[in-house]
Amino acid sequence: MAQAAKPHGGRFLGLEVDEVLMAEGPQPQVVSAHTPAGEPYLLAHTGGAGWTGTWLCAKVTDRALECVTAGRAEVRDAFAHSATGFVERVTIGTGRAGVLQETLRLCSELTDDELPRPGIRLASPARCA
Repeated sequence: MAQAAKPHGGRFLGLEVDEVLMAEGPQPQVVSAHTPAGEPYLLAHTGGAGWTGTWLCAKVTDRALECVTAGRAEVRDAFAHSATGFVERVTIGTGRAGVLQETLRLCSELTDDELPRPGIRLASPARCA
């Protein structure tokens, strides 16, 4: 699988990008990242092209990140059940437009259309103990 390049020297939306976990061609779809304090985040591209468009950003536990990266949980599970109960929904424009819109949403209020598609796993499914 081709990996999308890390943006802006490895930083994106104020987070340090650890790894592009899933890409469709040059299009990043799922990204792991962390804050300067080391708090883990999972980001999912839900619309647009390249690094622009709409992204969901969820603070996750180390265990939740492991379950998603190992395929024991679907990607959408990290956003439907984040560590804080909230998800940031960010829309990024092209060129110098930067962040055009940012909203904080309760996980319980996210619609199926806003979450990553059902069934997306980063590895063969296994049981998350």
